[in-house]
Amino acid sequence: MRETISNLMHKVFVVLGMVLSCYIISTIIELFQDPSEHYTTFVLGTIVLTSLLTIRDVLRSQHTGIGFWIRLLFMGCTCIIAIFVGIYLRYNALQLTMVQPFISSTDITVGILMIVSLLILTWFHWGTILTLMIGSAVVYFVYGHLLSSPNLKHDEFSYAFSMSYMGMDTIGGVFWFVPLAADKIYFLIIFAALLIGIGMLPLVIELGKWMGRYVKGGAAFPAIVGSALTGSVMGQAVSNTMLTGQLTIPMMKKHGFDSNFAGAIEAVASTSGQFLPPILGLAAFIIAAFLNIAYIQVALCATLPAFLFLGGVVIGVLLCANSLKLGYLTEDIDRQMIMRLLPTFLASFFTVLILLLLYFSPNIAAMSGIFVMLVCAFLFQGKMRPTFKTLVDGFTNGLEVSTVLCLLLLAIGPIAQMATTTNIAGKLGALLANAVPHNLLLILIGAMIVSLILGMGLPTPVAYLVVALTVTPFLQELGVPALYAHMFVFYFAVFSTISPPVAISCLAAAKLSGGTFIGTARDSLKLSIPTFLIPYAFIYNPDLLSFPKVTFAGFWAFVMVMACMFFLALAIYGFFMRKLRHIERFMALTVSLVGMSYLIHHGLVELILFAVLGGSMLVWIWKGHGVEGVASVQH
Repeated sequence: MRETISNLMHKVFVVLGMVLSCYIISTIIELFQDPSEHYTTFVLGTIVLTSLLTIRDVLRSQHTGIGFWIRLLFMGCTCIIAIFVGIYLRYNALQLTMVQPFISSTDITVGILMIVSLLILTWFHWGTILTLMIGSAVVYFVYGHLLSSPNLKHDEFSYAFSMSYMGMDTIGGVFWFVPLAADKIYFLIIFAALLIGIGMLPLVIELGKWMGRYVKGGAAFPAIVGSALTGSVMGQAVSNTMLTGQLTIPMMKKHGFDSNFAGAIEAVASTSGQFLPPILGLAAFIIAAFLNIAYIQVALCATLPAFLFLGGVVIGVLLCANSLKLGYLTEDIDRQMIMRLLPTFLASFFTVLILLLLYFSPNIAAMSGIFVMLVCAFLFQGKMRPTFKTLVDGFTNGLEVSTVLCLLLLAIGPIAQMATTTNIAGKLGALLANAVPHNLLLILIGAMIVSLILGMGLPTPVAYLVVALTVTPFLQELGVPALYAHMFVFYFAVFSTISPPVAISCLAAAKLSGGTFIGTARDSLKLSIPTFLIPYAFIYNPDLLSFPKVTFAGFWAFVMVMACMFFLALAIYGFFMRKLRHIERFMALTVSLVGMSYLIHHGLVELILFAVLGGSMLVWIWKGHGVEGVASVQH
């Protein structure tokens, strides 16, 4: 019985998802209603789809007995209330917009029901930590005037004012990021899911195998290439780890990588997808919305740092592979698959990218990419062309991801509204200004630490949002351009999925590899530490964010960052051609720090010192002085 009802819920979800998709397509052609009505319609659609997913997942859960019935009743009532609120908002959208902030007592009651039901749905789909953070933001907004601290206290707001700004005005609060969800990310996510559904994942794995034939430790390259390219269209680290790791982790273990390091490579490589165009992570869209700029500007700024990140990962993998005496990858390559699938991938990928570069809306770019993808799939893929079921499954997967992400955007809107209306960001910035010296480097280090701490257990967009609202204004006061400040915070928010003690991507990878969570998280951190230099480098060398305009200064900074990451990796792994002594590892760390000092201060003396010390160290190792022989590095 449970399975039958669950399957029915799933089918209704797919049908209504198609209806919502057709509605969004129609609004792209012509917006035939007031924007407030349009966005409340989208919110209603999101709530209905989320409710269907919720009941379906409760029915599919392992809960039995009285616990199951209590859970089903509780979530069922929550979904009914949420749908009622959605309908109320839709049919009162124009009136609510006109009467702000003088809403009625009925509107206040509906607003409370809206917040409570959204918090419960967020708890079900996104966990306790995020729910508590959003709930705290709402409570602070309503009752923050009762605090005794003048640095945290804000003016008293009436309940009508509070509920109005929490979302009953169809503009702020819950609706803060709705235009982003409806107009930008919806079809991009479905495009990514369809692209994976027609064969992108096995394609990029085969491309990784081809690269792995030419380097030591080549078994890691299907993970690096496959996870990076898959992540560039998925934009989500954890789901990317689970998707590609099923194929790449067993391959790495088969060719000599231990379980922990194999899981670490997959987790870190999957994280890189959140830096790579055309989609990046959801936080990149929030950056664009905050700064009121085209999303493609954020994506282009992230390009060179993304390649630097991949370069840092490759350096670590190659050093470990050589220390373990791992050979080239010998797996057979399915060249026919590459020839059949590559045209579809390239044509659709570059269609989306080019349209974004021409400043078409992301939804239009994604729909065009889907059209090109389907045409190429049926023209060029031959016996590998997708079936109708494959396409429906791809659409369904994309719809599920899109629905849950849109719920996340609804849920975090009150955080942004609270920070803006109460000016808590400015107050915390003032506290930070009084607590630390006005030194840009120290502030950047503090912003990094805060981003990593707040990111524990939170989705990347939320980790970014919280730090961006509190730290970036102060960075801007110190002269850092707004986009660069947001990119700095975004970069470290991405690391939240691989930073202990939570490290959700590492947990997923450890489950697939059979390794331990602590070991996988430790190896992930070691692999990614050299890439921590990148954000500091682009703050002091803005040309690293100027892509596609590549200047000599940008090229030189790119080379220097790669060199600094190389020497830092030597210090971390203690291997280059042979096992390094402690004094040699300390020397490598010194060279890396001198190089970073040059990137910060651009002094000729530092550059000369870096060249002399680094060159001397490499020559010393090359000539064979010190400890002889090759030894394995313990991870």
